[in-house]
Amino acid sequence: MRVQTTLYSLRHRQEGQGLVEYGLIIASIAILLIVAMLFLAGKIDRLFSNTGTSVSKPGPLTPG
Repeated sequence: MRVQTTLYSLRHRQEGQGLVEYGLIIASIAILLIVAMLFLAGKIDRLFSNTGTSVSKPGPLTPG
């Protein structure tokens, strides 16, 4: 009887399941962010380059 109880408890133990699920969710989000950054890298680079060029150009000051 005790062997059956032990086997049943081993098959139905779910103590670490939540932690593993959270780890998988975090890993999935991290992978999605990395892929998004790879696709957007060129656009982000151009945005900063254009902003830097605009800031460094001399021009008249306009009241703001």
